[in-house]
Amino acid sequence: MAFPQQQQEDNEMFFTTGTVQQALDRHYVVVIDQRQIRAVQAVGCLLVPEPDDMVLLAEQAEGKTYIVSVLSRLSRTTKPARINLPADTVIAAQGGDLLLCADRQISLTAPDMHFQADRGVAEIRDADFTADKVEISVSRLRAVWGAVETRAERVLQRVTRLYRRIRMEDSRLEELHCSVDKTCKIKAGEVSIEAEERLRLDGERVELG
Repeated sequence: MAFPQQQQEDNEMFFTTGTVQQALDRHYVVVIDQRQIRAVQAVGCLLVPEPDDMVLLAEQAEGKTYIVSVLSRLSRTTKPARINLPADTVIAAQGGDLLLCADRQISLTAPDMHFQADRGVAEIRDADFTADKVEISVSRLRAVWGAVETRAERVLQRVTRLYRRIRMEDSRLEELHCSVDKTCKIKAGEVSIEAEERLRLDGERVELG
């Protein structure tokens, strides 16, 4: 199908290079052969242009100019490079893996985050985690710790069944209140109970020996 000649001329694009002089609110001032033009960032240009960047431009015959790509950036620029993605963007690797690597740091910042996977593995040598509220629902948990240090102002646990096998436990508490509704059994090879002031055993029936 042949298009009218006038429509072909209106849609014709000319490609050239220029240098970004100034970044304004929604467009850029670009210098081409000592003349200034106004250009907008194309949707496919992910890297946000900065002043002094050499860019590839696409000019329409009707006068609209797009920054298609950032070709080079001065090494003296200290600002981090910024990638601009449209709203509701999905990055997908169909049929393969997606890997994010950084020599120093990867930071994720958002008002709301969701992580979902059928299987996950996390290996961290040193980690700091801070949260105001944490809710964890686990059907089965197996934990192997070399050393655990916990500092908490208040801990509330609701557990249906708890099985613990500890080789040695050394607990130093200021106060301990233990309430058992049914039966409490302590079985040990040797039991030593020491009280600096008073030791009290109270019950309807107390058996020793």
